[in-house]
Order: sequence, then C-alpha cells, then structure tokens
Amino acid sequence: MPQPSPFLTTTTFTLASLLAVGCATAPPPVPVYTPRFTFVYPAANEAPADDITIAIIQPVDVNEANIRAKKDRDARIASFRASGWGVDGLTSKYEKLDEAFRSSMVAQLQELFNAKGFKQRGPFDDLNGMTFPDKKGSDLTLTAQVGIGIALPQEMRQTKPNLVGSDVHVIVTSGPCSASGFVSFVILEPLSGEKLWVKKVDVPPVQANCSGEADNDQFLVNGYAYVLEQVYPVVMKKAWDYLSSEELAVLKKQAQELRTKKVY
Repeated sequence: MPQPSPFLTTTTFTLASLLAVGCATAPPPVPVYTPRFTFVYPAANEAPADDITIAIIQPVDVNEANIRAKKDRDARIASFRASGWGVDGLTSKYEKLDEAFRSSMVAQLQELFNAKGFKQRGPFDDLNGMTFPDKKGSDLTLTAQVGIGIALPQEMRQTKPNLVGSDVHVIVTSGPCSASGFVSFVILEPLSGEKLWVKKVDVPPVQANCSGEADNDQFLVNGYAYVLEQVYPVVMKKAWDYLSSEELAVLKKQAQELRTKKVY
C-alpha cells in the first residue's frame, strides 16, 4: 500500500464554498521537499585493506526510459543552441534529482573506501577518461549502474471558473508514486577494461501517496524525490556489505594475474 507522504498538500473544493463566493480559489502553494540522500555506515569490523587502490567511475543511468528522455532533452538543447536560444532550465526537476542521487553515491563510496582503508582515485567520467598512469596506478575500477524506474500518476489539468478574475488552472492526480529496479556495482581491471565482478542490488518497490491538487506539479516532484530517498539507504547498505577488504583483495589478485597474462 502507498505510504502517506509528509509533503503533499491537497485542497478540497466543495460545491457549497463555490456557491458562497461565486468563484474558485487557487490551491495553496506546495512546499518543496528536499530529499536527504545519505546513509550512516556502521563501524568497520574488518581488517583494513592491504594497499588496494580503486578508481571510482561516475554512476551510469541504465534505465531505458531515462536514457530515452535524456536523448530527447539533448536533442532539444542542440536545437535551441543551433537557433541561438539559451538553454537554461531545460534540465528537468526530475533529472536534477537523479543527478543528486548519483553524486551522493559517489561521495559516500569515497567515504566507504576511506573507512575501510582503500586508496582511491577519481571520480572519472568513464574508463576512457582515465589516463594511462591513472589506469596503471589503480588496481580496480568501480562504477554503479543505476536501473531505477519511477512511475508517477497521470496529471489531469483542470480549469475552474472564477467569476471575479482569471480562471484557476490546477493539476489533479490520484494514485501513488512508485520506485523499483536495481543498482549494479561493477568492478573492472582498468587497463584491459575486463569485467571482474558484478553485484546486483534489487530495489524493493517503494510507494508514496501522490494524490493531490495544486497549481503546478511540485507535489509530483516531491513524490519522486521521496521515493528516491527511500531507495538510497537500501543501495548504500549493500555497497558497504559487498565492498569488503577480503573481497577486493581477491579481485586485486585476479587483476594482477590478468595484467601478467596481457603483459601490461
């Protein structure tokens, strides 16, 4: 069942109130919900890592719907630039939330490696963005493939007559915002780019009540932020469990053997 969310504002218009004042009134503004993408790691209870250097690669969005939306946005931006128009504001509020989620992951992976005694480089945009010395000086690379999809209820735009001024335009929705999908942590040998290890974190479905009525879509953006916030600690808890000193020591040995075979 959808969980009640603390940030949605719903205004009910009754027939009696409309008859009393002869007009519709605008719903009160919806406050912006700011998610906290954070996870408090437990105290490390394992031996410190033994001279392992990991290069962090920026997380990659692998959700097909998000990839298509980004391609459409990039095409719009290119078209605007070609026409000499400005491109400010073309990154949607939803894309900004996705970016905040991924950048927080990077910051907390750095925190994780520090806590467990790993050396680190980066973050790099991708493997090709690493120089040869960066690759040679790193035992492993780590990136997160984010495959989280978020479904929002359909918007219904309504116009309410106002006899003493401009009509009131509102957005009405009924139903939950929901998140599901996965995040995969992928480790490569840097010089060859060969995949050594993948751990997939299945994200359990998360829902929040996104029924509401307002003069803009902020309550839907709030719902998007809220469910994404609930996913974050689930993912980072698994990152802490999977990225152990013992596990990465084994992977470092495999990477060294691979380099010996390929004569790097």
